Amino acid sequence: MRAPGYKARPARIATRCDAVLIEADGCRIDVVVTNVSRDGFHLQSRAELVEGDEVLLQVGSGKPTRARILWTRGHEAGGQFLEPSELS
Repeated sequence: MRAPGYKARPARIATRCDAVLIEADGCRIDVVVTNVSRDGFHLQSRAELVEGDEVLLQVGSGKPTRARILWTRGHEAGGQFLEPSELS
């Protein structure tokens, strides 16, 4: 039995795909997306990202998707898609 107020998170799909994170100033950062769900993603980056930043996430030649970085831990980060994504 789940606790009152429990909200199930969307299923996550483990992956390992190279992507590019594009910051608001146009800076492009190579990242690796390690899991994805309907609402968001987990990634690894050589750069330390900033919690709360709005970014574009582009995988391959696909359309960049607007997202927000929700949390960071060193060179790992989790983000939320702000629009439907080809990844989810």
